[in-house]
Amino acid sequence: MLIATASEEQSHVAREVDRNLVNIQDLSTQTAAGAHQTSASSQELSRLAISFNDLVGRFKV
Repeated sequence: MLIATASEEQSHVAREVDRNLVNIQDLSTQTAAGAHQTSASSQELSRLAISFNDLVGRFKV
């Protein structure tokens, strides 16, 4: 009976590890998507800053 119990515990731990790995994979995918969005937003902000700087440069006294 002891071997069966240990085997069940190992099986439970293996399933838990598998679930945790899936969660890590999902979070990694979300992090990558967030990083991509941040990069796109930063590029757009840079473009707007350059445009703004150009417009301000036209109003020199």
